[in-house]
Amino acid sequence: MKFKVFLKNTHIDMLQDLSKKYGIHNKEKLIKKCVETAIKLNDNDLIFDEVREQCTMCFSAEPKFDIEIDDIDYSNLKQIFEYYDFNTYNTEEEEVSKTIRCIINFFDEEPDLLSN
Repeated sequence: MKFKVFLKNTHIDMLQDLSKKYGIHNKEKLIKKCVETAIKLNDNDLIFDEVREQCTMCFSAEPKFDIEIDDIDYSNLKQIFEYYDFNTYNTEEEEVSKTIRCIINFFDEEPDLLSN
């Protein structure tokens, strides 16, 4: 599934920090790794719970680049968005991007949990 991912500049900075730590210099590959690892952790509350992910500026996210991820992973991200009580967005791409931003936030705080 190919779609435009909406990120804030702070998420780009977080990706750069993770890139240095893990030596993955392609943002798309790094996001895929974060998504796959988050799904494998099988503990969505750890990543998406209310305390961690209530944000005030998510609507300032802008389309940054196209990303292609596995259809099943995309579907999982949509289900996660629907399960948690996130703000309403205009498009499905923005909703899935919100889920990805949460994952990036999580691995920025817990980089050692990102699997090699």
